[in-house]
Amino acid sequence: MGFRDRLVERLGYTLDVTEAYVPDTENRALQIPARSQSIINEDKALQLIPVSRCISVLETAIAQIPVEVFRGIDKLDTPGWLELPDVKNNINQSEFLGQTVVSMALYGNAFWYLTRGPRGINNIELIPAGNVNIEKQDDGSYEYYVNGIKTPGDRIKHLRLWQIPGDILGYGPLQRHKSIIQAALDLQAYADNWFRQSAVPTGTLTTTEFLSPEVALANKQAFVESQVNRSVAVLSSGLSYESISLNPEEAQFLENQKFVTRQIATMFGVPSMYLSLSVEGSGLTYTNGNEDRKKLYEDGLQQYIIRIQEAISDLLPRGQKAAFNMTEFLKPNVSMRYQAYQVALNAGFMTVDEVRELEGLPQIQMPEPVAVQEQPVSQDENVEQPAE
Repeated sequence: MGFRDRLVERLGYTLDVTEAYVPDTENRALQIPARSQSIINEDKALQLIPVSRCISVLETAIAQIPVEVFRGIDKLDTPGWLELPDVKNNINQSEFLGQTVVSMALYGNAFWYLTRGPRGINNIELIPAGNVNIEKQDDGSYEYYVNGIKTPGDRIKHLRLWQIPGDILGYGPLQRHKSIIQAALDLQAYADNWFRQSAVPTGTLTTTEFLSPEVALANKQAFVESQVNRSVAVLSSGLSYESISLNPEEAQFLENQKFVTRQIATMFGVPSMYLSLSVEGSGLTYTNGNEDRKKLYEDGLQQYIIRIQEAISDLLPRGQKAAFNMTEFLKPNVSMRYQAYQVALNAGFMTVDEVRELEGLPQIQMPEPVAVQEQPVSQDENVEQPAE
């Protein structure tokens, strides 16, 4: 028996006690956006600025690095099909390599359609990954279908970014980390709809008294109506008003978005400074340019470069191999280069002309020595003077 029941039994009459008002939440629809159940695809992922930015950084970087051909340590002339791979669509080497990296980054796969002639390869066209289907045969070979048409395997060069043993297709960052992309899309949608659909009230009316539902609702309506025209509000029943406000950083979930952006940058192997984020452990949004490119190469570009080099080498005659020339891309800044040159010159294992050649400068032309003509001896000077 509770306190109220014992009191009623002792006094002999009932008490009319008004229960505290608790808003009804059973029939109130939650305004927080539900987690999307749609399938994560490449088009949706590209709606995220960090994703499109990472792919753009990788594409731009690879387009700056030329591919050269070697036999052993001897550099050979670049074949025409490598200088202009897709003659049909007038796509040069840098554009072709950029498109290949975009395909691998988005889909985990890139497909080159090879056209050969009497003298070898004539054209290489990049096929959209979505237009290619692959079937594995009983003997372990693959059959390729381009736009539903069966295509001989020797006309397709298939590049995979990451491959699980036994799987036909490769995997890219988007395929391996769908949960990160989904979280980023959900966060973006939630932040966009915060002020329009959020269930968080603009303020609270509080009191220490017990209010019936009717009185509480009447006070709320009176307060809301007074604020429509920005007039003076009169609060009764001991009510006090406290506004609920969020600063812009909290309202847009900036810290959460920064965290997700860093995760996406890590997925693609792109240093966070390329996405205008501060360097880990400091407040700086920049570092040495050479350090940026070196980290981009080690964390992001290298995985693409290795696979593209192998694919091109497979298309070259036996004994030849392809290699990206990383000299310019990883070239130190002027101060670092000149310090290294000074050490080399002082040690004597480099000459000034060799240094100038590395810097793309012509050799210093030494002035030719001017021949000194001997003055002719006059006839009078050659005649001996008689002794006196």
